[in-house]
Amino acid sequence: MLTSYTAVLFDHPGLAQSALVSRPSGVHYVRLLERLLALLDEGEVPPGQAAWGVDLLLQYATSTAAEHSAPNNSADADARWSALTDAIQNANPQTHPLVARHATALLAGEPSARLSWGFRTLITGIENTPLTS
Repeated sequence: MLTSYTAVLFDHPGLAQSALVSRPSGVHYVRLLERLLALLDEGEVPPGQAAWGVDLLLQYATSTAAEHSAPNNSADADARWSALTDAIQNANPQTHPLVARHATALLAGEPSARLSWGFRTLITGIENTPLTS
């Protein structure tokens, strides 16, 4: 469900960007919250953690879509990706030893796999991190 939601945001970049700066409150947003809470409840996530967790899950989906849905003509997107990979692959091991050591892993993985991993990581954390008073 979260992957589908993110895909909708990818398809409508303006929606993703506006969701970052506004508080959605319409019937579709309430329906989305209800479904997410139902899924977390089905997974036996404690209610308070689920309630706070939906914020994290939706923020991650929205920010990911907003970041990747910037105006994206192919040449510009390719140039930005090339600049990023070049910077990471050529990180100076003297000044940035961890970036140099993890360069391959930093650039690895299909976007869909990374998105799915992010959601699973958040859900595991939401499930296992009690609320503080």
